[in-house]
Amino acid sequence: MKSWAGLLRILGVVELLLGAAVFACVTAYVHKDNEWYNMFGYSQPYSYGASSTYGGYYYSGPKTPFILVVAGVAWIATIVLLVLGMSMYYRTILLDSNWWPLTEFGINVAMFFLYMSAGIVYVNDINRGGLCYYQLFKTPINASFCRVEGGQTAAIIFLFVTVVIYLISALVCLKLWRHEGARRHRELMEREVGPELQNVSKLIQAGIQFKSVERKQELLNGHIPAGHIPKPIVMPDYLAKYPAIQTNEMRDRYKAVFNDQFAEYKELSAEVNAVLKKFDELDALMRQLPHHPGSIYVSTCEMGLWKAQDPAFLEKKERCEYLKNKLSHIKQRIQDYDKVMNWNVQI
Repeated sequence: MKSWAGLLRILGVVELLLGAAVFACVTAYVHKDNEWYNMFGYSQPYSYGASSTYGGYYYSGPKTPFILVVAGVAWIATIVLLVLGMSMYYRTILLDSNWWPLTEFGINVAMFFLYMSAGIVYVNDINRGGLCYYQLFKTPINASFCRVEGGQTAAIIFLFVTVVIYLISALVCLKLWRHEGARRHRELMEREVGPELQNVSKLIQAGIQFKSVERKQELLNGHIPAGHIPKPIVMPDYLAKYPAIQTNEMRDRYKAVFNDQFAEYKELSAEVNAVLKKFDELDALMRQLPHHPGSIYVSTCEMGLWKAQDPAFLEKKERCEYLKNKLSHIKQRIQDYDKVMNWNVQI
């Protein structure tokens, strides 16, 4: 059920079961054929007199052999398709061909018409060509020929249900044909754009990142091994330039700096976030390439990756991060001073 080919195999099993049921039900009432021939022989019932004797209805005898032949042929063809569909030859050779799904479609359509004709013939056979609708024919002697048994009703149901199943199988074959055609086209496109996709993968693996990542400083705890040269720690300039606030004048000056540079930070943040959002969209598009490949998508992604290395964008991004940390530092200094002043007022 995970594929159209698997669904065809399940339908094939159902067709085999229904075909066996049709064969069994029709065979169970073959004895009526012998009774008919014992009474009327190989001539039509109305041949004993004028054709108007029985209203002009035509019936030349039971047609159950035709139904049995149809059921047998369909059963053999279905079991061949079922066994072939479960083989490796079917998965590796036939599914890669353009003609096989259409051939399987044609076989199922042929079985559909055969079972449809068998169902119509069997319904006509039960009514004896319409003679059972004519009152003059329904004598006590002929009444047994017009009586419909439960098994015959079941045979009619099984016949027409099988007709529907074969029609569904034919439609599934068409879906399989379209699905396999799309798969072959997709694989062909993947082979054509394979080198371009590899170039994109190399650019991604080279360390191009679209989202901001905060750098964490590594601290060495405990004993420092001999020969270890510690890396210099670069302190931001605003840590020394903006120490703890001591007076109200310092607070006002810090607040003025905060208000002045907050506007710049807000503008830069909007620009950087817009570019990062665009990179996220390109990243999502690249993940879809194996499923919907195309050279136009690859070119679009390569252009986005080129923009990621734009020095102007990287400079804006670094400036935005710097202002964010600086404004956070100044804001913290102001909040610390306000807490101290509030505490002194309460005391």
